[in-house]
Amino acid sequence: MTDKLIKGLDKLQLNFSEEQITKLEGYINEVLEFNKTYNLMKAENADELAVNHILDSLVAVPHLKELISDLKLKTGKTVLSLADIGSGGGCPGIPLSIAFPEQDFTLVERMEKRCIFLESVISKLELKNVKVLCKAADTVEPESFDLEVFRAFHPFDKKIIKLLFNMLKKGGYLAAYKAREEKILAEMNEINFIVKDYKRIKMIVPFLEDHERNLVVIKK
Repeated sequence: MTDKLIKGLDKLQLNFSEEQITKLEGYINEVLEFNKTYNLMKAENADELAVNHILDSLVAVPHLKELISDLKLKTGKTVLSLADIGSGGGCPGIPLSIAFPEQDFTLVERMEKRCIFLESVISKLELKNVKVLCKAADTVEPESFDLEVFRAFHPFDKKIIKLLFNMLKKGGYLAAYKAREEKILAEMNEINFIVKDYKRIKMIVPFLEDHERNLVVIKK
């Protein structure tokens, strides 16, 4: 059990069940094991992984909860289609799928070795609400998702925003984990002829209080 994971969940006021915590810990163990032969995520130990990747993914939960509620209201659906674009080792998609077990998650990842890892984790942790789409984002069926999240995908530019919008249903949301405000302003300036309006939400990751973290929310 990683001490920082438990303390971090408490700091984020996320009241997870024992089962959810067990799944998060199982995920941490799987990543660390895979890291021995294939550098999947940058982390030396369980605590570092818990802080830099798991808590960093889960810090957006309250804000995503609002977006999910809004989409459920607008669409009349109880189960939405959420996607983690360029999922890599599974963050933020896997931690978020554990936080929102009632929603459907798709992990979009083009690299086969990573897809094999993700499939293995989904199977071992019995994540019934998650599937892997092992293909490049530009080959994904148009209007597949109600909400797209991504953490280490690409900076926003003309090509990327069009790609993301293509996969997103009309009225859906993009939620991008970003770092410094000045970099966000530069990126958004680059696409201001496509994206007229967006919301920047400041987030504080437990044990990374000195790192600037923001969630950029864009509606299609």
